[in-house]
Amino acid sequence: MRFGLVWRGDESVVETARRAEDAGYARLLFPDHTGMVAPMPAMAAAAAVTSRIEVGPQVINIAFRPLGALAQEAAAVDLISGGRLLLGLGAGYAEQEVRSLGLPFPDNAGRIRAVARAIELLPRLFAGETVTDEESGLDGFSLDPKPPQGAAVPMLVGGNGDRMLAVAARGAQVVQFTGFTAAATQDQHRVSHFTTDGLAERLEYVRRVAGDRFAELTLSVLVQHARVVADRRAAIEELLSGESLPVAEALDSPFMLFGSVDEICHRIQELRERFGISYLTVFDGRNAGFDQVVSRLA
Repeated sequence: MRFGLVWRGDESVVETARRAEDAGYARLLFPDHTGMVAPMPAMAAAAAVTSRIEVGPQVINIAFRPLGALAQEAAAVDLISGGRLLLGLGAGYAEQEVRSLGLPFPDNAGRIRAVARAIELLPRLFAGETVTDEESGLDGFSLDPKPPQGAAVPMLVGGNGDRMLAVAARGAQVVQFTGFTAAATQDQHRVSHFTTDGLAERLEYVRRVAGDRFAELTLSVLVQHARVVADRRAAIEELLSGESLPVAEALDSPFMLFGSVDEICHRIQELRERFGISYLTVFDGRNAGFDQVVSRLA
C-alpha cells in the first residue's frame, strides 16, 4: 500500500513535507485553487527539503494555464525533485475561480477533452519532442531541459463520472475514484457512488474501458475523512450532523475511514484484496491518527 497526503496549509510546506516523509507517506500533494498557495512552487519547496517522498498536484486545474506552461512548470518540478513528480490532472469545476483570473471557462465536455489531450501530448513533450497542436495551441513548442523521468512521468486522473473515468482508463497511470461528482459549489456536489457497491460499479466501468491496459493501472481512492476513534458510528454521526449523507452509507463508504487502527487497516486490506486498490490519499487536517495506519501498512 502507498499513501498520499494532501497539504491543507495548516503548517508550513517544509514542516509538512518532513513530517509526511518521516511518517511513511509516499506522496505529498497540493491543491490547485485560487486563494491558496500555487501548487508548483510548493511542490518544489517540498522536494528541496526531502529525499524520498514524491510530490504532485491534487490535481491541476486544466483551465488555469496553457498546456505548454503546464509542461514547463511540471518539468521544472521533476528536475528539482530528481524525478519524484506525479502529475495529477483534473477538469476543474469552480467556474468563478477560473473567471476571476480573466480566463474563459469551457463547458464540461471541453475541459474533459483538454485533460485527454494533455495526457496524450505531455509524454511527447516530456520526451523532448517538438509539438505543434492546433487544439491545445502549441506551435513548435519543446522543453529544454527535459524532466528526468522523460515520457515516464506518471499521470493521475481522478473522478466519478463516466467521461472522466474513461479518460483516466485510456491514458493515465493512476486512476483515482472520488465517489462523488464535483459541481460549481460544494452544496451542489452529487454523491452517487460513495458506498462499497458504488466503488465496485465504477471500478468495473474502468475495467471495461481500459481493456488490456487495466492490469497496468494503479487504482486509488481519495478518502474524504480518516480518523482513528474508539466509536466509529458516534464519530461519523457527529461529523454528518446536518448533512444529507445517510450514516449507514458513510459507515460503508471506502471514502470515510473511521475506527481503531486495527479496524481501518482491516478495511484497507479488504479494499486491496477485493478491488486491487493500492494507493489511498487523505487530507491533512482530516486524518487524525492516520499516521499510525500508514506506519503499519506502507
